[in-house]
Amino acid sequence: MIGDADLQVWLDTTSQSGQLLVIPYVKSVNDMQLGFRMELSQQAQSGTSRISQRGQVAVKAADPTPLAQVTINANTGHCKVELVLQRDGRAADTYQFNCTTPRP
Repeated sequence: MIGDADLQVWLDTTSQSGQLLVIPYVKSVNDMQLGFRMELSQQAQSGTSRISQRGQVAVKAADPTPLAQVTINANTGHCKVELVLQRDGRAADTYQFNCTTPRP
């Protein structure tokens, strides 16, 4: 498990022209290599859609690092993001975010 007090994880959302841009970020006090899996699910009257992205990222100490980027329709239902981080092949930490309401 990562579980480091020196690791910050957050979600940035921006709404523009009916689209919602969703970007998860990570910041650490130390340089590190992280594996990530992001799953965004959006639920509306017409059904549920899911978008998944995964990869590896080199995090530089004290620099906010974007992990992925997804653009979805801003006016459609409830949106949530599940982000799983992994380091050195160890068990992963899971973070969940509501992305329905853009943050200012």
